Amino acid sequence: MSDPPPQPEPPRPPRVWLITSASNPLGHAIALAALQAGESVAAGCTREEINADDGPMRELKLTGGDRFAVLELDTRNIALCQSALAETVHTFQRVDVVLNCSSQSYIGTLEELPHTHILAQFEATYFGPVNMMRSAVPFLRRQRGGHIVNVTGLTGHMGTPGLSVRCAGDHAVEGFSDALAYEIAPFNIKVTIVQPPLEVNVLSSRIHLTPTQEKGYTTFESLSRIVKAAPPPKEVLEETVSIVMHIAALENPPGRIIVGAEGIEQVKDRLKTVSEELEEFLSASLGADIPKE
Repeated sequence: MSDPPPQPEPPRPPRVWLITSASNPLGHAIALAALQAGESVAAGCTREEINADDGPMRELKLTGGDRFAVLELDTRNIALCQSALAETVHTFQRVDVVLNCSSQSYIGTLEELPHTHILAQFEATYFGPVNMMRSAVPFLRRQRGGHIVNVTGLTGHMGTPGLSVRCAGDHAVEGFSDALAYEIAPFNIKVTIVQPPLEVNVLSSRIHLTPTQEKGYTTFESLSRIVKAAPPPKEVLEETVSIVMHIAALENPPGRIIVGAEGIEQVKDRLKTVSEELEEFLSASLGADIPKE
């Protein structure tokens, strides 16, 4: 007697998203895509945006209906992060994807940036996402699964003139994410870093420009063009939205993914340079080893 044919797996229920900022261009676009796909979204925004009748939440409310909830959220405040997680789970009974996409960009050369801007950059870019992850992990661990998606940028992979403190914050949160992924893997919790182009990760954040004070120091022509292009070009934004939606649906998502051919080439060049330097100074590096007896 032959074995019965395997039964198809039941369809996966629609996911529940918690998006830290659904008012910036990227967060809003991802929230809209998730709602249009039949999923549920808890959207973080400011108190003023919650009360606005014609703000960025209006389209999402009309699209999502009872699959959409608005939360007051500032990731720099861990109490608001914890309450946002609790309210999401209370409303939708679970949370599947936690998307960290709220940030700020302080632009200027090192000698131009006041110390307060450096601190503010780390509060937004590093401590904010860390607060959100610290708040999310206990909920995801109890439900034995979930996915944390951290949007950084190529600023998390290499240095960019004029964005030194933004690069520092993004590098820091990427290092934190890499380590956290090992800690929470036994609980079936995934962590993915998404690196969109500068046009997306910078222009989707609140930009703070530091005036040039000294001849010879500029905000750099390429960066100036990007800043003047705000908001992000639609086609570049759509690429990032498509990538986020795709990796969020995977059982085994990547730990890091780059958006766009230009970014891939830049990272390849960076890795090639690192490899070449490693080989060039290999004898000096090995010379530091203590001889084995």
